[in-house]
Amino acid sequence: MIELVIFDMDGVIFEGQNFWLDLHRAMGTEKEAWRLWRNLAKTDYVRLSRITAEKLWRHKSADGLWRLIRDRKPVAGISQVFGYLQANAIKTAVVSSGPYQLAERAQRMYGVDLIRANRLEIGADGTFTGQVEVQVDENHKDTVAQELMNALGIPADSTAMIGDSHSDAAMARVVGLPIAYDAEDKKLLKNCPVHLSRGRLSEAIRVLRDFSLRPSRIVAR
Repeated sequence: MIELVIFDMDGVIFEGQNFWLDLHRAMGTEKEAWRLWRNLAKTDYVRLSRITAEKLWRHKSADGLWRLIRDRKPVAGISQVFGYLQANAIKTAVVSSGPYQLAERAQRMYGVDLIRANRLEIGADGTFTGQVEVQVDENHKDTVAQELMNALGIPADSTAMIGDSHSDAAMARVVGLPIAYDAEDKKLLKNCPVHLSRGRLSEAIRVLRDFSLRPSRIVAR
């Protein structure tokens, strides 16, 4: 039985592939973002996040952040998936390197039990303070997933995850039922016995229901 499902956020709960890149574009800092990404993304994600918050966005208006959060549309089928999970008392969590404030929106909409994401601090004047709380390192989402399983007392073989990108491959290795949705990353696909194509996220309900079968037999394309 699956007792916990862990979700990535961008592209799985909400449409859009990279919230931070969209925010960089809105803030006019895309060029600097790519430079930092090339230099630090794979080696020091925490430092990358702190430089971005302190050097690029400090004292700038957070209006762009709130606008992107407001305008993000849910992925087709996600409401049905969460409805099934709630009806069957299955715990849910979000593990995302995206913004904590967007994860809070998901929590309000779908009753997510636990969220882990990265929180940009916003001051009383509506501008970024330059501080960021990095709860999820893009390169180590598996560590966060394991911490959540431990906190809830749910074993890996009773946990599923749904992801769509390279960073989710690490999570896929530490759960019993990894599901790739609308994914092209070869590493993620290799680590997921279940592949759901775009527009078919609601089929995750069948996959979760039928987990008593051998996972390797449960493949939808």
